[in-house]
Amino acid sequence: MVICYWTGRSSKPLFKLLSAMQSIRAGAPFDVVIVCNGGDAAPLEIPPRFSTMSIRVINRENTGWNLGAWEAGWRASPGYEYFLFLQAECFIKTEGWLHRFEHRMDFDAGMGLLGERIMWNGMTWDYAKARTALDLSDQPEILTNFESYRHNLRQKGIEPGALGTHVVSIILFTRRSILEDVDGFPLMGDTYVEAVSCEIGLSKNVENKGYRISQLGDDAFCTIGHTQWTALDHLKTTAFDYGRRIYRSVFPRT
Repeated sequence: MVICYWTGRSSKPLFKLLSAMQSIRAGAPFDVVIVCNGGDAAPLEIPPRFSTMSIRVINRENTGWNLGAWEAGWRASPGYEYFLFLQAECFIKTEGWLHRFEHRMDFDAGMGLLGERIMWNGMTWDYAKARTALDLSDQPEILTNFESYRHNLRQKGIEPGALGTHVVSIILFTRRSILEDVDGFPLMGDTYVEAVSCEIGLSKNVENKGYRISQLGDDAFCTIGHTQWTALDHLKTTAFDYGRRIYRSVFPRT
């Protein structure tokens, strides 16, 4: 278990996540590595209530976003077959949360990378850009990021392919052998666009090695959630349902 925590945010979500790991059955044994971005200046201290857990803290400089922290974490953790990468703001939603990832990886042949959400699923790069334009018509400058993503991938020697599909790097699960095969996370810099390029690049590297990538279940965030993303998804769903009800009240089915 490699958890990224940044000292610029409250430690409460991190400790809440650790508490959940203590109380909600994982279905498989695990150890925890917390990589603390900014810990070189403000080292993270783990409260005594977690003394029964196997927790190791790596305090490091704040570079590379969560991807840089995860890269440092797995490199410093020899001897483990599986790695579940989490952000500190994640929360556990169901029992057997770790077993579900291991089970999918073990029994779904050719699986290389799992997560709780797939982005631009089955979409060409051009359509992903066009779809984004529908929602961000007032921010056209963001659309230039699509060219930057592919440019950064090629600069790193990664073929972006025809589709923009990738696993969102909030919750990731994979094997050590696959991380070694793709040489870990393809870090590209500290800007937001470079971080997203790295996120996409990991999925592309895994696919380019002949493995598959996937969302863990049919629904996003079915086993582990994230405070920001889950709230956003709930807001979108609520707005969609409200709009559908209004439409049906105006145009009832016959």
